Amino acid sequence: MKFKRFKHSIIQNLITKIFVKIGLPIKDAKICSYSLVRSDLRGVWSHGIARTSIYCKRIIKKVANPKPKLKIKFFSQSIAHLNGNNGLGFVIANRAIDEAIKMAKKNGIGLVAVSNSNHFGMAALYLEKAVKHNCMSWIFTNASPALPPHGAMAPHFGTSPFAFGCPTNKKDVPFILDMATSSVARGKLKFAAQRGEKIPYGLALDKKGNPTNDGFKAFEGIMLPFGGMKGAGLSWMMDIVGGIFTGANFNGKVKNAISNFSGPANVGHVFICVKSNIFQKNFNQRMMQGIQTAKKLKLAKGFKKILHPGEPEAIRLKENLKKGIPISPDVIADLKNLAQSLNIKAKL
Repeated sequence: MKFKRFKHSIIQNLITKIFVKIGLPIKDAKICSYSLVRSDLRGVWSHGIARTSIYCKRIIKKVANPKPKLKIKFFSQSIAHLNGNNGLGFVIANRAIDEAIKMAKKNGIGLVAVSNSNHFGMAALYLEKAVKHNCMSWIFTNASPALPPHGAMAPHFGTSPFAFGCPTNKKDVPFILDMATSSVARGKLKFAAQRGEKIPYGLALDKKGNPTNDGFKAFEGIMLPFGGMKGAGLSWMMDIVGGIFTGANFNGKVKNAISNFSGPANVGHVFICVKSNIFQKNFNQRMMQGIQTAKKLKLAKGFKKILHPGEPEAIRLKENLKKGIPISPDVIADLKNLAQSLNIKAKL
């Protein structure tokens, strides 16, 4: 499949127009378009531009709120709860991380729990904000059923990301760990299914519990956690923190953003920010010392260099800002069709 490169600002402006057309305030539309394009810029295409029509469909079918009235309640100087009023996850998560950062800068630590939200895209979006303010950050969310508990043969927990970020001496290359609890991001299976592509064995089972390399059967079936019972345990933890703790849906009741339009998804998130230099004033220098030592270790066979989490994405970001975002023909066609259905001219 041939990918064509596009200047990121052109795509971002088009997606902003699309979100405004379906009812979002311009400020929120810009947050959403930035978030989607930023994902592709970092090479995380499974959570980027290709999902535009999914979020729009939820607004159009009135199972997501284009103009939410966010309600925040403070329980202390460092703890708050945000009711997202069923708005788009990007908008809600941005407000939550901003509040967590604000509390951390003032009090050393900030925690914001969120309920009544939706899929918030790439968790690294919010880690990027936190590290710019010299905060370490942990982000938790729950998601619709895709993974089984260890020992089960039915999807029950989400592929919720485990996300952590902290600053380094290099402002453009922070340490950012953003990974699903499944062997692969579910979004990648979705697009493999759409394109009729094969996937490696070991990522998922079909509906009957048989190993499969068929993208469609995998997406419709049961995803497998990374590390067996360890990944399954983490996905359960995410449901506790993101769902039970926050007051959001849990226990397999989070609605699938792609296929379930019977009502609000009610996703839950938790954002934690801590001032990174609260104990060690030279935190960034200590981070770089640790990174440099790790990079000097003997290379494993097949590797040319050692990269820390977040570094490969920083490299792709730099390249894609310069050369343009590589986008597949099916994603461009989907974006054009969406724009056309809303009477928006799309010169792509």
